[in-house]
Amino acid sequence: MKFKLPLFSKILVLFGLTQLAGIYAAYRFLPELGSVKPGRISDFSFYNLAVLVVFVFFLIFIVRRFKLVSSVFFKVFLTVVVFAGTQAMLAIWFSPPNSILVAVLLLILFWFFNNVFLQDLVMILTFAGVGGILGISLAPETAILILVILSFYDIIAVYKTRHMVKLAEAMIQSRAIFGFVIPSSFKSFGERMTQVLPGEQFMILGSGDVILPLLLSASLVRASIYQSVIVALFSVLGLFLMHLIFANQKIRRPMAALPPIAMMSIIGYLIVSFL
Repeated sequence: MKFKLPLFSKILVLFGLTQLAGIYAAYRFLPELGSVKPGRISDFSFYNLAVLVVFVFFLIFIVRRFKLVSSVFFKVFLTVVVFAGTQAMLAIWFSPPNSILVAVLLLILFWFFNNVFLQDLVMILTFAGVGGILGISLAPETAILILVILSFYDIIAVYKTRHMVKLAEAMIQSRAIFGFVIPSSFKSFGERMTQVLPGEQFMILGSGDVILPLLLSASLVRASIYQSVIVALFSVLGLFLMHLIFANQKIRRPMAALPPIAMMSIIGYLIVSFL
């Protein structure tokens, strides 16, 4: 069985830092959002699901038919999410005017002077900010349901319809990569993002594979930050399992990374629930 320690160590650092930063963000946001009722399964309707499905199919249609439009959409979407996520994290340490200015500065660097290191640094702040706020706004049961549904969706979208692969390819072509870029060597962290192509030199871990398990661990901050950390550690075990599956492919190809991460996160939740 193959285990690529140099590659996994980089993934582990990026994933682990994001989980810890997201839990910390949820803890810091708790005084402001603690009085807000966490979103439960009963709060979501068939209408919400229908809107999401229509949006996904519309996005797939745009990507396949109009490459220029899809490129603009991805860049606008990434700009909004990066600004929102980084500003939320920076607001923990800076006053609102300063946090906005620093977030804008990071955004400028991200688009005009971006290399792999800056890409991953900005993604850590973005994922932690988005995941921390969304997670603290959800009940754990809701986060689990999201993990289960999107894990099955990930399997279908990657292996059956393959539209997730097409979406990822379109994002890469538009240079709007919403995920971690993990190089095979440390010196490649200095490579410009224009040189990044998935293959032997670079691996990409998508945003959903990082943010979604964070939703569950961050949702537990209301109950106990220790429970949050334990669930995050189990998500790391899921990351390890994902890496083993990925590294032992006979032919290297995109894989559904979320299911093993989600499975271990849920197991972690079940264990802390009985402690």
